[in-house]
Amino acid sequence: MRYLLTTVPGLEDFVVEELMRRFALRWSRATYLTGRVAAEVEAEPPSLFSLRTVERFGVFLGDGYAETLDEVVAVAEAHLPQAVRYLTKNTTVGIRTERVGAHPFTSRDVEREVGKWLKRRGYVISLVDPDVEINVDVVEKYVVVWITVAKRSLKDRPWRVYEHYASLNPIIAYAMAMLAKPRPGETVCDLTCGGGTIPAEAAEAAPWARYICVDISLKHVKGAVANTRRYPQVDVLWFDSTKLHRAMRPVCDKYIFNPPYGFRIPGRVGRLYKLLGEAMRRLARGPEALYVAITPRHKTFISQVGGQVLFRRVIYQGGLYSHIIMGKL
Repeated sequence: MRYLLTTVPGLEDFVVEELMRRFALRWSRATYLTGRVAAEVEAEPPSLFSLRTVERFGVFLGDGYAETLDEVVAVAEAHLPQAVRYLTKNTTVGIRTERVGAHPFTSRDVEREVGKWLKRRGYVISLVDPDVEINVDVVEKYVVVWITVAKRSLKDRPWRVYEHYASLNPIIAYAMAMLAKPRPGETVCDLTCGGGTIPAEAAEAAPWARYICVDISLKHVKGAVANTRRYPQVDVLWFDSTKLHRAMRPVCDKYIFNPPYGFRIPGRVGRLYKLLGEAMRRLARGPEALYVAITPRHKTFISQVGGQVLFRRVIYQGGLYSHIIMGKL
């Protein structure tokens, strides 16, 4: 079956890798930073609800490229006939457009014009809870047409009972864990864990490792305890991570973390990154401990933490372009 899967823009290849690992993948097509992956997979829809790298998914109808509203509508109309098999005259249909980038038209313009094509053929358009939801997404010049299967976002993990005010998308946390590749017997440290998103996702993906989750806020530590309660391999500490080496021997083999980036946290973020880098070196069990971090302040982070950068990836999250950085201290 042909699917369209949405993810965090910049992590499209992680979706393809997970599909290859878990299912028989016949073909896939993805454009970087669109957050969309088209794929033909030998799997029924219920089995896709367990994917860790996907937010929503549905039936892929087709795609193309366009710049004007007329061209977008033309792409949609070229693929809408494939949707007819999922519709009846008693079926209500909704048109949903997610638009990313600068365009001389709005999402409502696309929904209105595509809806006209369906109305002319006798289908009933519903703006509230339609039986079938047809998506016409426009990401810069890329247009993709698909039918929603998963209306509930798959990023809403069952373990999350506490919501940090700046919580990381669990899909990003999962991707970071996949980059770090925790091994049996290793200890992975998150020195700015907040509500524990990274340790929870990493423990779910690699339960054979140990995880230490540290935060300076007692409120967030309590939230992290609640979020990681089902994972006995996660230890949560209430401590200032920049001073943790004074109270703990070197135990960390790897680091996965999402440090504050200064927009909401007062003070000089550069100094914080420098202190975290020093603490990471003192807590490292090996001479070249690996780290995976995410921040929009990537230049400041790299200059202050130091070490060797092995990998850097731009993603789009929360209205910001952030960088996932993997390196050695």
